Amino acid sequence: MIPQSFITDLLNRVDVVEIVGRHVTLKKAGANFQGLCPFHNEKSPSFSVSPTKQFYHCFGCGAHGSAISFLMEYSGLTYVEAIEDLARSIGLTVPKEERRPADVQKQKQALAMGEMMERAANYYRQELKQSQRAIDYLKGRGLSGEIAKRYSLGYAPDAWQSLEAVFGSYQQDELAKVLIEAGMVIQSESKRYDRFRDRVMFPIRNTKGQVIAFGGRIIDAGEPKYLNSPETPLFSKGHTLYGLFEGRLGIRDKGYVIVCEGYMDVVALAQLGFPNAVATLGTACTSHHVRSLMRQADRIVFSFDGDAAGRRAAKRALEATLPMMADDKAVSFLFLPTEHDPDSYVRAYGQEAFEAAIRSAMPLSEYLIEVAAEEQDLKTPEGRAQTQFHAKPLIAAMPAIALRSQILHELARRLVISVPELESFMGLKTAQKVTESVKPTPEKKEKAASQSVDLAQQIVKLLMLYPALGKRIDQTQKQLILWVAEKRSVKAHELMQDLLSQCEQMPPNVGFAVFQEQLDQSAHAKTYAVLRERLMSTELSYEYAQEDFFGMLKKLKLQSYKEEMTAIAQRIAEGKALPGDPEKYRELMAKLK
Repeated sequence: MIPQSFITDLLNRVDVVEIVGRHVTLKKAGANFQGLCPFHNEKSPSFSVSPTKQFYHCFGCGAHGSAISFLMEYSGLTYVEAIEDLARSIGLTVPKEERRPADVQKQKQALAMGEMMERAANYYRQELKQSQRAIDYLKGRGLSGEIAKRYSLGYAPDAWQSLEAVFGSYQQDELAKVLIEAGMVIQSESKRYDRFRDRVMFPIRNTKGQVIAFGGRIIDAGEPKYLNSPETPLFSKGHTLYGLFEGRLGIRDKGYVIVCEGYMDVVALAQLGFPNAVATLGTACTSHHVRSLMRQADRIVFSFDGDAAGRRAAKRALEATLPMMADDKAVSFLFLPTEHDPDSYVRAYGQEAFEAAIRSAMPLSEYLIEVAAEEQDLKTPEGRAQTQFHAKPLIAAMPAIALRSQILHELARRLVISVPELESFMGLKTAQKVTESVKPTPEKKEKAASQSVDLAQQIVKLLMLYPALGKRIDQTQKQLILWVAEKRSVKAHELMQDLLSQCEQMPPNVGFAVFQEQLDQSAHAKTYAVLRERLMSTELSYEYAQEDFFGMLKKLKLQSYKEEMTAIAQRIAEGKALPGDPEKYRELMAKLK
């Protein structure tokens, strides 16, 4: 493992503006630099890089991080590779902490497995050239040699142990162990044999382009028609999308990504002029899939068959997408006629017809309401009540964005109820009506409450900018900070507790970028992300921040004295004074002077 102290020192030495500027054209914009985001397609720059914070942030897709994060996301490097690359660029050698034997063994296993998958992919590619039957099958599906090359298609021979030609005898236990763990070989009671036999092979790559798994399509009749690698140390179906590596440029050029049901759809669409398609791999669409897609494009089109299975897959995609939605993202659902998949539809009606179908695909808002109202009669109170009931978990899954508000208004209209009634049923906060009767608040009390809120906000801001401040407070000061946060709300109190805890875990010289990556691992990561956007334009030196921070703590202490005095005076006036109240009041009065 690499010592954290070295990582902190490395990020203090490198310049994130220089690192990002090697790949993105940046222009000075105030204290920061701006450019077009390299992680999603955009026409106006929303990608900001701060030289003082050593941090980048895209206000469009939300991509953010340090110089290490940028190299990982942009160049597809691992965490260690990114650190080593940065260290080499400034002439440093990366020190290594002594690792546990289990960790060393795990890394060796992953390297061996990765190399094995690449060798297997090369073997399958060569075998495709020797199999006229497989070549004829691909030609029959309308695929050219260029597409086969782009997606590195191959052929697994119709033999039980064909990979022995590459790796040697399966009787070698150590070799067989890696092959079995990689999902390439199956161990039965009596023998070891290839998982993939007599199939067209589709290498599945990670974001760095490394082969981590395979999909195989049977050529003639037989079951299963499609066969995927099992879960392995390299491959997780819920985190991987077929074609994402190959389709990155196509996605950026087209401005949107098509999500299909199978890898045959992906390569067929690429052949027909749609190089921007990806596919899930025998599993439902997950939040990890959606997050990866939103990094690549602002618009996602889920394309599913119109049958029952396709509808179920679409609903799961909807559920995975809702928590990730943002107002600058567009998600739609395309349901093709039951007799067509994307490949056959384009061949039957042409590229322009498919593009038109994509443009008219059902928006997420409409599909959400359709799912909620499925099999319900909105002409009856019962049908509307059932729709309202089924819509509740879907709406609740969404962040509080403008789209959610629009969906609520449209749903309320169809349910023939008011928006506040619908919000109340769903447990969402509603804006307080101006006409509501509220007790007048004394001006001084209102001002004090406002000051408390302002102080709480300012403290959060300063701690996020300079976590070292959180390590310099004593227990009394910590309680004061939590007290002012609690005055604002329970959630504010929970956030402040977490923020102080995060500060305590950091080394004294930690920078803004490293701390933000730490906050990304917190249960409050979404809240921190919102606050961080507001901080990107904030320029405040540590000296001024320190002065402000401890000045606020002094204000809080005086404010706590005043509130305690007010409580004592009220008890005395009501004849409910506690023993020692008069003495305590005089003591507090003296502290205020």
